[in-house]
Amino acid sequence: MKITNLEQSILFTISYFDVFEYPLTSFEIWRYLFGFKSSLDQVILKLDELIVLGKIEMKNGFYFLPERSHLVDFRQKKYDISEKFWGKAVRATKILSYLSFIKCVSVVNSLSYFNCDSKSDIDFLIITKKNKIWTARFLSTAVLHLFGIRRHGKKISGRICLSFYISEEMKNMSYIAKDGLGFFVAFWIAQNAPILSYNQTFEKFRAANTWIYDFLPNSGHNITDYYINFKLPLGAKKISKLIEFFLKPDFIEKILKSIQSKRIKFSQKKWGEPNSVLFNDFILKFHPEDFRPGYKKEIKERLTKNKYI
Repeated sequence: MKITNLEQSILFTISYFDVFEYPLTSFEIWRYLFGFKSSLDQVILKLDELIVLGKIEMKNGFYFLPERSHLVDFRQKKYDISEKFWGKAVRATKILSYLSFIKCVSVVNSLSYFNCDSKSDIDFLIITKKNKIWTARFLSTAVLHLFGIRRHGKKISGRICLSFYISEEMKNMSYIAKDGLGFFVAFWIAQNAPILSYNQTFEKFRAANTWIYDFLPNSGHNITDYYINFKLPLGAKKISKLIEFFLKPDFIEKILKSIQSKRIKFSQKKWGEPNSVLFNDFILKFHPEDFRPGYKKEIKERLTKNKYI
């Protein structure tokens, strides 16, 4: 039987999340449906057909590849762990809210869709004020380290990974969506879950990345109760303004850039080449190894194994 565009999209979406051992509900499949715009009703009907054909399976409302039913129990366990990690993420964000030059704090990667295991860290994307990315990084790194909640060395589980900063004037992320790996960035943005956002910075970030709808036409904003219910701690704004007053001069940004750039360049020697680290006045991205090519290969292997392509 010839596979339709909707079938291909559904099978690709399920295969993508299978790489991360994450079965999906029908709504999630529709929301993250790859490269094909469809209604939820159409997706549900097609899912039923695919089950009858033996191309996918379903248990307790979750859909997955054949012989992967164990992932349903995995998902519940990871959800329970993720709920605890979300509490840590909110507490860390409240600490960051006292600092200057931070305009948005978002959870990304595994925790953004409740898929953490006991060894996972908590990845943050921080959007900073224009021309203050290095100062914001210095403050956030130093303070979370002092509180003993920053990931470093072998201290990983449940700790905050401050590995991605962007300046507010560089919100469009299409420049890192290249080499046939743009769909990974699209998923990453679609799953991006804000906790703190000043002056609609998160909404502006999403508005600057409408290109992701070419990959995920049904995706909306990943708004959680943690964002809706987040309240600034008492005195956070006043302390933030006070810190800003002392650290506002441009020469401080230049000094902090010089110090941190030297440390990054030194670390790059250990990471070796090639690596996917980016650091400049607009983006700080500290992921030495790019796992996306490997993930892409795994997706293709699943599609081939199950005769989807």
